[in-house]
Amino acid sequence: MFKTSIQLFLVFPFICSVSRPTVKLIIDTDGVYDDIRGLTIALTNQNVEVIAITTVHGGVTANQSAANVARLLRAIGKHNVPVFIGAQDSLVPKGPIQVWEELFGSDGIGGVPDVEPKTLPSDFNSAQVGNAVDAIINLTKSTKDIILVGLGPLTNIAMAIRKDPDISKRVKQVVIMGGNYLGVGNTQFNSTAEFNFLMDPEAAHIVLSSLHTTMIPWDTCFLKGPEYNEEVDYEESLNQKTKLSYFLSNITARGRQYNKASGQIYAFVDDIAVSVAIDPRIAVRNMTLCSSVELKKEAVARGQVTVDWLTTKYDIVDRAFKTSSNKNDANWLSQTFVTEYNVKRVNEMLIRAVKLSDQSTSSKLQDNIIFIAV
Repeated sequence: MFKTSIQLFLVFPFICSVSRPTVKLIIDTDGVYDDIRGLTIALTNQNVEVIAITTVHGGVTANQSAANVARLLRAIGKHNVPVFIGAQDSLVPKGPIQVWEELFGSDGIGGVPDVEPKTLPSDFNSAQVGNAVDAIINLTKSTKDIILVGLGPLTNIAMAIRKDPDISKRVKQVVIMGGNYLGVGNTQFNSTAEFNFLMDPEAAHIVLSSLHTTMIPWDTCFLKGPEYNEEVDYEESLNQKTKLSYFLSNITARGRQYNKASGQIYAFVDDIAVSVAIDPRIAVRNMTLCSSVELKKEAVARGQVTVDWLTTKYDIVDRAFKTSSNKNDANWLSQTFVTEYNVKRVNEMLIRAVKLSDQSTSSKLQDNIIFIAV
């Protein structure tokens, strides 16, 4: 009896020491396949509570985005996560969305409606009655320590800030996949802006002018993609014998084929932002830079992040440039740019996500599934 008590005493403190507080997320997304992949990490992580998912225009419409999210929730078996539809256009209207079908398919997730779980008409009617902007405002009032994750254009978040500026004081953190700091672009319309920021430069400007964010810039995704490909197989999570792996493999097939034909790497993007929001240690090197956004309509660089490099000093320990203040003389706020990340950890989180979603895949599924290699 005495021996057992000692064993329990020794084990119990260890259990307490490894327990982690619940991470509370609101994820704002335009619902294309890389967003969906990132969402799987949050939705299957036992230490994460997804308070809500809000959808925004971007690669597809906000309505299509909501339908894609609904389909993912069915794939994972999560039926209690509220989805709110948000802005259908940018703050300065740009008109109907032109879907990049070669990359995303007609629906933003590969154009494979018959892949399980099949697209259902109910996917387009499953969102909550309220709108995304009010949801962000109200949920950050009713729930403390929310981390707001932006995976698409920042229209919803900017509108929420304009309507309720105090939101910047209520949220614990804002993590963004978007923008750039070296002028590396990824759009069909201009070569120096990142897609999410170009889709609504004014919204990006409002967000960066209102609060300090942690940004996963496109430069990091693009420049580190080939380098990190030597450390991990980006498609490993797509080749697991589970239903969710099968789903993700199929919805990303068109994009992987397009990247391969273009000589580009299929790498991590939005999954980095979600992973960093859950575990900040995944960001292994950062730069803190006072930044703004180019808004001139005629500018080739419209939507590009502008950086004040002259207010920075080189940190020898962190081997990174860092600004010496929270804002510069032009009132550009400092933003944290993730320049290197733990790619192995992100890969592990993705693999864990697809396995946790389907612990007991039937033998029939294992025998009949064809995983798409491109």
